[in-house]
Amino acid sequence: MKNLYKISGFAWVCAAIFGCSDLKFGDSFLEKAPGVDVTVDTVFSSKLYADRALVSAYSTLRCGYPIHNNAWPTGTAGKFNLGGNYNRGCSQLDNDNLDAITDLMSSHNDWSSGGQEYAAGNYSAEAENGVSWTKLGFVPDKENNWIGIRRAFLYIENVDKVPDMTDEEKMIGKGECYAIIASHYLDMFRNYGGIPLLKKSIGADNVQDYDFSRQTAEATLDYIVELCDKAASMLPWTVSSDRDGHLTKASALGLKCRALLFAASPLFNAGQPYSSSEPVAKASNAQHINSADIPLMYWFGGYDAARWQKVADACEEFIKANEAAGSPYRLVQAAGTSSDDYRSAWNTSYADRHNGEILIETGRAYPTFADTYLRCYFGVSDDHGNTGRGYGGGCVTLNFVDMFPKTDGSRLYYKDWISSHGNTTKIENDPFRDRDPRLYESVMINGDHFRGRPAEMWVGGQERGSELANRAITGFCDRKYIWDYNDETFMNRPSNYSYLRLPEIFLTYAEALNELGRKEEAYRWLNLVRERVGLPDMNDALLQKVQAGKTMHAYDEPLQGDPQLREEILDERARELYFEENRWYDIVRWKRDDIFKMTLYGIKITIPEGGAVRTEDSNNDGVIDDKDDIDAYESTFHYSDPIPEASRYWATHWDTKWYLSAFPTDEINKGYGLVQNPGW
Repeated sequence: MKNLYKISGFAWVCAAIFGCSDLKFGDSFLEKAPGVDVTVDTVFSSKLYADRALVSAYSTLRCGYPIHNNAWPTGTAGKFNLGGNYNRGCSQLDNDNLDAITDLMSSHNDWSSGGQEYAAGNYSAEAENGVSWTKLGFVPDKENNWIGIRRAFLYIENVDKVPDMTDEEKMIGKGECYAIIASHYLDMFRNYGGIPLLKKSIGADNVQDYDFSRQTAEATLDYIVELCDKAASMLPWTVSSDRDGHLTKASALGLKCRALLFAASPLFNAGQPYSSSEPVAKASNAQHINSADIPLMYWFGGYDAARWQKVADACEEFIKANEAAGSPYRLVQAAGTSSDDYRSAWNTSYADRHNGEILIETGRAYPTFADTYLRCYFGVSDDHGNTGRGYGGGCVTLNFVDMFPKTDGSRLYYKDWISSHGNTTKIENDPFRDRDPRLYESVMINGDHFRGRPAEMWVGGQERGSELANRAITGFCDRKYIWDYNDETFMNRPSNYSYLRLPEIFLTYAEALNELGRKEEAYRWLNLVRERVGLPDMNDALLQKVQAGKTMHAYDEPLQGDPQLREEILDERARELYFEENRWYDIVRWKRDDIFKMTLYGIKITIPEGGAVRTEDSNNDGVIDDKDDIDAYESTFHYSDPIPEASRYWATHWDTKWYLSAFPTDEINKGYGLVQNPGW
């Protein structure tokens, strides 16, 4: 059976990902000189080629934009165009963002996997054998995580050969690669738990003696932390604007904070494993693992409050290092105190490069958003020559909109507003006025300014469309990362994606402090994020008001945190980090089955007969705007009662197996020591 192990292991690593000839490093080695045969010696014969190899490793980092899963150009199905070499690493829910399978969005894209695979309950271990329909993916010969890990290790192991690089340049390049590897392992850790751990590049010369078996969750976490620390020791705290996008010590320490927070949460850090269904090692897999370790692949074996202290320590390490460097990382602040000032600051915080707030950005090779498919899947507009836009992938739920408080900090639920005010009102007095400014930059809201006029989110309006149209069918749609779709704010904006921002560190610290019983200190870091958008400081009195009436989720573990503050921090993370792929992991790590099972809602806005005044382009300026042509602010609208969305599979068939992804059946059948997660 030892030979079988060698054969299956060799097949695994010598496929396209770990292929013994996998030295392309991307699209023809990122435009290598014509006629050059690429070998390791070629790649590391000059700084120019070594830098290209590093860029190729960077190109595999995770990005939350959707894949366009068709076959244009030829041969690019599922690879986000251009052959997938520069642009892999994007959201693998085909045409959905990860938030589409949480309570924040309800996908109405008829062919997207968020709705068709996950919400419909069709996801399975067999589905993991593909590469475009799952939320991350594991297949070693196809998936971006393993490709990036190999490319990074090849750089680390060979960069010292480069004759025209300084020792400092080589060290920094290695540090960036360790951070890239840490990022990939962290993404897999949050989706699969313990995984096989590679600590070098694998080739024909070392494959037979390498251990490819699945490791425990603890071993996986320890390795991620080790990689982060190693990267941090080799990297500068910041980079100049001309090196914007390169990973830094701040990036590495930020990744460590994220990893330790996931680990400290009750999914793994619990008195009992999250599932009573214990998997077994099948066939030859059993020869490569200790059966007693199987539960420890998705559980730490018990609850340890000290894990929360590790999170706090990591956040403090980050904060102290930033202060020692003169605090170059800081939240983007508003220029004034108006709602538009706060909106502009927050918009800048996630969108603009080198803004002092983004710790890791993962834009794609496309120079502008015009070349991505965000506007098709998440937008509402059908102009710019493409009537196929508005596919319905970004239909925001009323549940999410209700998370945004009034500007005075008080909570206002839509159903309560309707109950007390009735269903008919004008825009200036409707349920969505005077809210947290982030609402209007995250979600398209009826009457908000859009292209110099009110956004028409009523049935028949320019943004909402017909009653049965998928786009914005919940009464809302995504606006974050999309803006106004015009040449200045969308079409020519660089396709930057904020994979990790400073507010996440502050909110992680607040969460850890709360779980350590340091509630007042937790308020401080929560309030830093709130103050940036003009919200009043959170305190005990306000906390009681905003969380009143909510049933707090119960846990068997002796958690020290205030349950209401815990809930408020999770709500704040949803508001601040929307569309940045955090909500799924937040509800998973806290085992929030109640959120998975909840009913999601939308609304329908209509115009009563004679209730609105609309004219054509009355002043012939080529624009139908709010001043001259549409008197929408003076119009009357009917706001429906909350309308339940179609029930998700989880509502009536919930199983804890959904907390972690399934491993591909094809990989388990290879027998190199991979054990399935519970329930799959």
